Amino acid sequence: MVRRDKLHHLPERFPVACQWEITCRCNLHCVMCYTDCFNRPDLIRQELTTPDMLRIMDEMADAGTLELCLTGGEPMIRPDFFHIYEHAIRCGFLVTVFTNGTLITEAAADRFAALRPHRIEISLHGLTKETFERITQGTGSNHRCLDGTKLLIDRQIPLTLKSTAMTLNQHEILAIKQYAASLGSVGYKLGEEMRPELDGGAGPFHYALSEGDLRILNQQDEDLWKESCRQSRTELSPCRSGMQRFHIDAYGKLQLCSGNRRQSYDLRSGSFREGFFEVMPTFACEWKAPLASEPIHPAVSHA
Repeated sequence: MVRRDKLHHLPERFPVACQWEITCRCNLHCVMCYTDCFNRPDLIRQELTTPDMLRIMDEMADAGTLELCLTGGEPMIRPDFFHIYEHAIRCGFLVTVFTNGTLITEAAADRFAALRPHRIEISLHGLTKETFERITQGTGSNHRCLDGTKLLIDRQIPLTLKSTAMTLNQHEILAIKQYAASLGSVGYKLGEEMRPELDGGAGPFHYALSEGDLRILNQQDEDLWKESCRQSRTELSPCRSGMQRFHIDAYGKLQLCSGNRRQSYDLRSGSFREGFFEVMPTFACEWKAPLASEPIHPAVSHA
């Protein structure tokens, strides 16, 4: 991504980076997924159309957005995925794709190689077939994910593997990390946080590790332990979501971040500039500190 020290000349409020949840549809049903509850035909039909997505993307580029992360659900399950992806590349965005890797075919890998992303991140929640497919609930998904990973490596696509630590895979996390290291230039990320489902359900928390189990896991690896210690020493600072980073959901709602969807601005009926610069500063967040130069507005809903 763009280095922070290269952005010192930008205004305090500027749309640097977007995470865009372009669909909640997915070919898998991971047990800890917070979007799968919206993976239903009635809600999928309400997702943004291709023309709407391209128009919003053009408005974001015109406003100066630099980084774009395409996520889901599974973003590659949209039939128009490469139309969206290639338009994003041509807009000049640094594009990252979050994917489960199971839909990466030879043809798809070739298209990524033709217009290269900034990075692709593949979720690898288990190294063995048994663990992987117990989590994804998709027969054959382990084989397809590993095949997709290899296709990207063969084309030297910048790649990161990542796992969510949970009760079902805690015994394989270190092996997954070692596997990523064996692939050469492939990075690895470990996530530990569980989120409530978009409809408010608590299903993912059934698989959350206890604080003690997380500590034991992190202590077994020097890198994981260093990162855990760094995070525990870091003082919580006021939330900066909506200042230079923002979120768009599958229905065109502009939000502070993927974790705060309480207020939204509808990009289907309004412009990105109005939403980002005029409306989003009014959105409430308990961790958000207002700029000294900005008035404190009452919280209003634009959902």
